[in-house]
Amino acid sequence: MTRIFVSFFSGVNDPLNKAAIPCFYESFLNGLKKTGCEVLAYVTKAFAADYKKIPDELLCKIKKFDPELIILFNNAFYDISNKFECPILIYEVDSPLYYSNKEAIKQKPDRYKFAVCQEESAKILNNEFKVNQKNILQASFFSEVINEKLDYKRNICFIGTKFASSKNKTPYVKFLEKNPNIEEKKEFINLLDKIKNNPFADDIAFNSSKIEEIFNKNELIFYLSDFYRTKTLSNISDLGLEIFGTKSWSEDYFNEPYLILNFNPTPVYSLKHNQDIYNSSKIGININHLQAKQGFSWRVCDIMASNSCLVSEYKPNLDKYFSELKIPSFTNPYEAREVVKKLLNNENLRQDIVFASNEIIDKKFRFQNIKEQLECAFNIKLSGNSSKVDIIVEEPKVRKIKLKYKIMLPIFNKLEKKLKRKGLI
Repeated sequence: MTRIFVSFFSGVNDPLNKAAIPCFYESFLNGLKKTGCEVLAYVTKAFAADYKKIPDELLCKIKKFDPELIILFNNAFYDISNKFECPILIYEVDSPLYYSNKEAIKQKPDRYKFAVCQEESAKILNNEFKVNQKNILQASFFSEVINEKLDYKRNICFIGTKFASSKNKTPYVKFLEKNPNIEEKKEFINLLDKIKNNPFADDIAFNSSKIEEIFNKNELIFYLSDFYRTKTLSNISDLGLEIFGTKSWSEDYFNEPYLILNFNPTPVYSLKHNQDIYNSSKIGININHLQAKQGFSWRVCDIMASNSCLVSEYKPNLDKYFSELKIPSFTNPYEAREVVKKLLNNENLRQDIVFASNEIIDKKFRFQNIKEQLECAFNIKLSGNSSKVDIIVEEPKVRKIKLKYKIMLPIFNKLEKKLKRKGLI
């Protein structure tokens, strides 16, 4: 039996299921379990955070478990590279932009192996992290979704996040508050275009101090990703679209009535949730985060494995991995609408694409395929005679206020009540 410690970020919050995790990680853990591995998994609620010293109790649990392999998705964990002698795999699910503890990786890049899904990430690891190419594994995503013939409930489904909130001031509003002139506005727009074309660009120079003061590349990447995702979905919202995902689709202050009204608040995160929605939708649409310059989201393989027809934003890796099938794709919101309408009006074409997609996934993109890649990379057998998965969920940080001075009590009492209403204490 192989013992594997796994850590990853989960943004899923289900009051009825403390151990709720996204579909991809559920499939990954179940895959290891089915092959006979013993798994200890840590679920963090901090996205792209830099972790400090590991708590002693947690370290003791992992040492007692005695892992033979450590897999850290996006390196979302404390730096334990000097605490264990077994191999450590940093498995990318976003991009190096969102790895945790980047500096720790740069200090000893040879301590790790890396699994990436796009060549752009491998280049960044080579150039910025000084990782040797021999330590980088090109791994594709996979799916454990199964095609079940369910009655169709909708024409189009989208399961995903709304990346930015208009409840906060956008970077554009912050910039306009500084009263920029025409030239400064043009410069800001040019920088937006530069990030859109290459979110990994690090040669950003500023002519305007007003831009430099508010410019945050990571923030802008999320806002641009949100803009293109919302714009594309808006353009097909009258064709029978239903949206699942984060509540911000209905709670945010954005003027897209058809998107808001077509949002389904049912919690969706598990393999079964995703499988049922894709199998009961004629079309599943994929719109990437900006960081996916060449690659694509987990949902691509999930949709292809189901009874839904994939329509995807075009990325070069679609041709690289699925060359035997011309996946219906688009490069802008207007093309997306035309592609969707064509498939909804041609059931035979739609079914042919679904059949061919299922075939490709079953042949090349199941957990078994990734398992074989990992076994080859680490010269280790991911199998055994028994299996077990234990999950540790990171405890939320509790913010407390100490009331020290009687003269300040009325103020603190009001603040305390407000924080309690918001669930912060």
